[in-house]
Amino acid sequence: MVNAAMVNGIFLKTLRDMRTAVFWSALGLFAMSLYLVTFFPSIEENYATLTEIFERMGPTITALTGGEMDISTVEGFLATKVFSLTYPVILIAFGIAFGAGLVGGEEESGTLDVLLATPVARWRVVLAKFAALVAFVAIVLAATFLGFVAGAKLVDLETMRTGRILAGVINLGPLTLFFAALALALSCWRNARGPALGVPVALAAGSWLIHALAGVSDIPAWLHKLTPWYYYDGQRALLHGPRPGGMLLLLALAAVLVAVAAWSLEHRDVGV
Repeated sequence: MVNAAMVNGIFLKTLRDMRTAVFWSALGLFAMSLYLVTFFPSIEENYATLTEIFERMGPTITALTGGEMDISTVEGFLATKVFSLTYPVILIAFGIAFGAGLVGGEEESGTLDVLLATPVARWRVVLAKFAALVAFVAIVLAATFLGFVAGAKLVDLETMRTGRILAGVINLGPLTLFFAALALALSCWRNARGPALGVPVALAAGSWLIHALAGVSDIPAWLHKLTPWYYYDGQRALLHGPRPGGMLLLLALAAVLVAVAAWSLEHRDVGV
């Protein structure tokens, strides 16, 4: 009972420490989502012109800017220009920054040794802190979805399929948690903020480039399938529904990385 109460306390304290970031992140993505949907009617009005511009860009540039997609619907517009890159990058940045700081930040500030002096196993500390990050991501995703819904109501966009938008937003979660868990694992493995931030960022950028160019280059299919973006596939999720297998794989990999983080913290000296 005592351990459970203390773990719950660690979870709540981590959320309190994140509260400012949670508030502004949720508010920012709510406002951005609302704006994007209210902006869509102007896309409809200039559809022919925009389509002609996209056709002139060439396959490589088109792939790097979201890929070919019908932007005549709000789902197609968001899938191509928002869920393919913009929102994943924002959420991955959040995940990496906070994942690296869950343990690494405490260790750098010298408070981790005090936390670990409590009668709570180190692995429980890691799980409690990551659970707080999961709650952070869930709150931000909920605000993102509500922003889309509010925008549709504001401009009377009755053609927007709310279920598809919800599926696209939910699909962002596993990708975000995968990179957050990787940052956490690296920060627990050794007391160095640089690798915990740099390695996930490099992986996110490099694997996205492979994913974006896979359809217009000679990149091997097996290499494309090694990228987390292949299993995220934000465009498909918004237009046809998410692939449960891809989502489950990213969540499973995140769970493995959290387990690695817990094991690493258990088996190394903590710097003070």
